Amino acid sequence: MFIVATQDPKTRGQSEAPESGADAWGALLPIDAGLTQAEADRQLATYLAGVQAGEPLCIRAHGNDEEIGDAEAGAKDWGWTYKKLARMLATHLTATPSVVLIRSCAEEVTNFPTQMAVRLESNWPGANHLDGVVIYGYNTSVNISTPIPTPQQLTKNVQVQPVIVSL
Repeated sequence: MFIVATQDPKTRGQSEAPESGADAWGALLPIDAGLTQAEADRQLATYLAGVQAGEPLCIRAHGNDEEIGDAEAGAKDWGWTYKKLARMLATHLTATPSVVLIRSCAEEVTNFPTQMAVRLESNWPGANHLDGVVIYGYNTSVNISTPIPTPQQLTKNVQVQPVIVSL
């Protein structure tokens, strides 16, 4: 499953392009542009609940080490902190994905996925469906046109780093 969690038309369009690599992740599910944050939260929760056991999950958005979503922080822009997304994965994702990729920019080795995994381990020890799941993420800026690696390429891609959820 490939979720686009930004309203940015360029990112959304690039995700739909054949050369983006998104098709290797399964269904392409952009969150509907124009929704409020609360509505976007509900749609993201619905998408997460639809992930099947063994299915790869990629969430694409703008981001940094603390938050993903839209590039701006205006009243109509979306944003999910690593704390909020960790809670959503623990409570709405009910099946064990084969792998998770957070396709957003970051700045440090202790990036968004790393902080999200620590949050999961510290706050949701009962989220057994996430135990052992590898979450990949970037620790640098990523050009919007850079193809998304396939789930099978993640272990060989030096641009992404893994963190294993250990509950």
